[in-house]
Amino acid sequence: MALSGRNVDPAAKARWNQTYRLSRYGLTPEQFNRLLDIQGYACAMCHTPFEEGQPVFLDHDHACCPDEKSSCGKCRRGLLCLSCNTAIGVIERKHYLARAYLNNPPGQLIDRGP
Repeated sequence: MALSGRNVDPAAKARWNQTYRLSRYGLTPEQFNRLLDIQGYACAMCHTPFEEGQPVFLDHDHACCPDEKSSCGKCRRGLLCLSCNTAIGVIERKHYLARAYLNNPPGQLIDRGP
């Protein structure tokens, strides 16, 4: 791969990209690897093992750091697969609505009468 007129090894570029992404979340590659080890090389939410080359997402509390693509480093929660990362994003934004619905579902009103 050519980058600024130089040939760059794709593996080296991937490592640079990972390091850059990690630094935006206040995480070093060593900390990332330790977190992978702590989690058993699996998603922190569904516990499905990560496969080689699979994207791994660093979850953080958006209430602490509202920027989608960065974190202060204190609100990191864990490493997630794409599916769980997407799900937790929806759950965080809609959990109050879901709780209100589950506490008082309209289907229970059918037998109560007018």
